[in-house]
Amino acid sequence: MQDYELRQLDERTIALEVSIANRKCVLKGIGHFEPRGEFGASLRVGIEDPTGNFEVVLKENQWNGRIHTGEQFDCDFAVELDASCLCAH
Repeated sequence: MQDYELRQLDERTIALEVSIANRKCVLKGIGHFEPRGEFGASLRVGIEDPTGNFEVVLKENQWNGRIHTGEQFDCDFAVELDASCLCAH
C-alpha cells in the first residue's frame, strides 16, 4: 500500500469518505495545500454543494484518516475520515 502525504493532494480531485454513525458520506472537491496557511500546513478541500459551498480543512499534523487512490469515485485520491475529527469554523 502506498502512503501519501497531504501535500501530494494539491490541485487534485479528492473524494472525502466521512463515516457518520455507521454510514459513509462521500464529498468530492479539489485540494489546495497551504504550507503556511491560517491553520499551519494544511489541505483545504473545496466542496461545491447546491445548498452552499464549503471547505474541509485537514491540518497536516493533527488529522486522523487514510489516503488512498480515488479511482472508485472518479477522483485522483480518496481520504477516509471519521466525523469525530470534524468541527465547524
